[in-house]
Amino acid sequence: MLVLAILITVTSIAVPPMMDRLKNGKVQEAADLVRETLANARRYAIEAGVDYHFRYEVNGQFFVAIPAEPNPGLANNYSEDTEDIRVALESGELDEELMIAAMDGDESGAENLEAEAFNQLSNAGELAGKTWSKPIVFRFDGTAEDRTFRIMTTDRRTSEISVRGLTGAVRATQVFVMEESQ
Repeated sequence: MLVLAILITVTSIAVPPMMDRLKNGKVQEAADLVRETLANARRYAIEAGVDYHFRYEVNGQFFVAIPAEPNPGLANNYSEDTEDIRVALESGELDEELMIAAMDGDESGAENLEAEAFNQLSNAGELAGKTWSKPIVFRFDGTAEDRTFRIMTTDRRTSEISVRGLTGAVRATQVFVMEESQ
């Protein structure tokens, strides 16, 4: 009985911090995935010579990196030998307990996009039915727009993702539990 009581006590002390670390890990992993897609959007813009948009589903799980124009002329990568230039498109989806949200006071918009915007993605029809944020524009010179948004759970575990305009650098914060007033 004594051994069982000790095991129960140790378990009750150890389990809550382990669960917190698991939940924080899910948020951090999602933030890293979104951060990587943002960095890819910048890289695609530089390599293709056209502006790219990063958009996220407002209070949802989906995000995309797509060219600013559906069929861009790729001036910086054009050569007469190249007949079929393809642009990179990328989409991702977070787990259902996670969502992407604008910062308080940020007018991130609510835009609907036609399936043509996602023309080469396999899930273009599904993406066209979503409500999207205003774009974070990555320009072909490597710059971007300053923007910050959040990856969060229903229990308010949050990681903030920031894009620095001048350099196009992307940063994700460590996970924290957001206060109700934020």
